[in-house]
Amino acid sequence: MANTHKILLNTARISGLFVTVFFGAFFVGEGLPDIIAGRAKSFLYFLPFTIPAFTGFVIALFRPVAGGWIMITGSLLLMSYFLLHNDITMSMIYGLPALLIGICFLASKSKELI
Repeated sequence: MANTHKILLNTARISGLFVTVFFGAFFVGEGLPDIIAGRAKSFLYFLPFTIPAFTGFVIALFRPVAGGWIMITGSLLLMSYFLLHNDITMSMIYGLPALLIGICFLASKSKELI
């Protein structure tokens, strides 16, 4: 059973790294030029909803349970932002990766979740 916990923890860490790098590159590549050009109003409204999910990943590297809960909370905030704007597809694209990775972090430390 301990091996399963290590696999879940490493899966969450590797997946979280991929997701963080991908979305970070997307934000820099797509958002930064728009911010500089002064046409990033909708991006700036969206950005605060992404911060908890990414902060949760950094915290989860050292404290998996706390970081997992922060990632789940951040992903639910992000998903609710897009659902309020009637965009279910974007809600799933942006929210599900952090939600699933947060669940993996929680499951890696808790025998009850497995």
